[in-house]
Amino acid sequence: MPKGTAYRLVWSPARCVYELSEHPSKQVLPVIPGSDEWFAWVATVPSFAFHSQAGQLTVRQESRPRGSTYWYASRRIGGKMTKRYLGRTGELSIARLEEIATLLSQAQTSFFQELEDETGKNGFSHRAGAEASGTAVDTPTIPPPKVHTHRDPLLATKLYLPRPRAQLVPRSHLIERLQQGMEHALTLISAPAGFGKTTLLVQWLAESSMPSAWLSLDSEENEPRRFFSYLLAALRTLYPPLGSVVQALLEAPQDVSMERVLTFLVNDILKHVTGTFALVLDDYHVIENAAIHRGMSFLLEHAPPQMHVVIATRVDPSFPLVRLRARNQLTEIRTADLRFTADEADIFLRTLMGIDLPLPAFAALEHRTEGWIAGLQFAALSLQGRSDVSAFLHAFTGSHRFVLDYLTEEVFSRQPAEVQSFLLSTAILERLSGPLCDAVTGQTESQARLAFLDEANLFLVPLDDERHWYRYHHLFAEALLTRLQ
Repeated sequence: MPKGTAYRLVWSPARCVYELSEHPSKQVLPVIPGSDEWFAWVATVPSFAFHSQAGQLTVRQESRPRGSTYWYASRRIGGKMTKRYLGRTGELSIARLEEIATLLSQAQTSFFQELEDETGKNGFSHRAGAEASGTAVDTPTIPPPKVHTHRDPLLATKLYLPRPRAQLVPRSHLIERLQQGMEHALTLISAPAGFGKTTLLVQWLAESSMPSAWLSLDSEENEPRRFFSYLLAALRTLYPPLGSVVQALLEAPQDVSMERVLTFLVNDILKHVTGTFALVLDDYHVIENAAIHRGMSFLLEHAPPQMHVVIATRVDPSFPLVRLRARNQLTEIRTADLRFTADEADIFLRTLMGIDLPLPAFAALEHRTEGWIAGLQFAALSLQGRSDVSAFLHAFTGSHRFVLDYLTEEVFSRQPAEVQSFLLSTAILERLSGPLCDAVTGQTESQARLAFLDEANLFLVPLDDERHWYRYHHLFAEALLTRLQ
């Protein structure tokens, strides 16, 4: 190495690569970090500067008395040099450098925040005090610390697969479709409440013994860092060594691009995971944050071949489903697929619930529930111990307390006020179309509203392939009428 030559490894945002260059000549070296040439080059130099999005480091090689050498990273924090151990030459990867850069950046931010809190009580800033003492001040490059909800503890029970029920209706055709879907990037199970989405997933994972990472979502996960912290925690239930750099980036006080975080995650999976596995996200409909949808779209677009994403939701997510469908990377299981057939309904009532109905009564109940599993469950619970089956079936409508309470709590009350108003106004119609709903509601965008209800799986049944005409599910329409009255 010529005298006076220094080296810099710098992240280039324009090219999205790390560039190694000599200084002062600024000549870029044809060395790719992480390659064999990289480790060979590292072994020949005593030090270099590392410039990443998380901060800057000086990276030096130090010798031990017995002749072994190790690498350390250093950064000046509050006038003192802070060092962190990096490892041997063979461990000097980009992931390791990024991890330590993030940790030292956190330490610097925490130092100045503590100093700000302390000196602020005395009426002057840490910058003014530092300037007065002659200490170098580089705080303009450090963004102010932020409080993120992902720092809250993660609830471990969200990462556990629900316990399978002792008795289930066999659904081999759907199990087979889920298994075949492992060849694609995404399996989407989209249907209204009460159609057995979660039960089907648990049944499939129990029967197939497919390695899986499970995450049950709720509305608190609508913050990107918290969401992806949970996603990483789910993956770590299968592969604990995954994502050390990802975790550090998610916990960093600075803003960080989720695409960058997910790039590290994808690369980590490619490097450490050999077998196929499923990442299951249950109740994804609670996620409304567009940044999370963009992050998941990025993850699906660049998904490693080992990982297959399975999403159960009441509402289609804001993903590029059309593109995935065109590329044959999407398996879809929807309401029509999840409805109980006559045979499945018979097994459910007779075998699981112990209810033996006369054929006319069974046909009437099947017609009324339209294969809605929760509806059959409510009817079966109400029928136990009753002898007046005919009278019950006559009274089993959307106004039945079990049905009404469920549809009100799980469906109707979760809708915005304008959607609730539209549902109640149009509940009087046996068939719905855009112009007809316009006439009833006095609005002018009813066709778009019907399309929204259809996409949101709000118990709307299309009556033609062009989706001009619809009707509400029988029990849902009766529940709406009861509420309207």
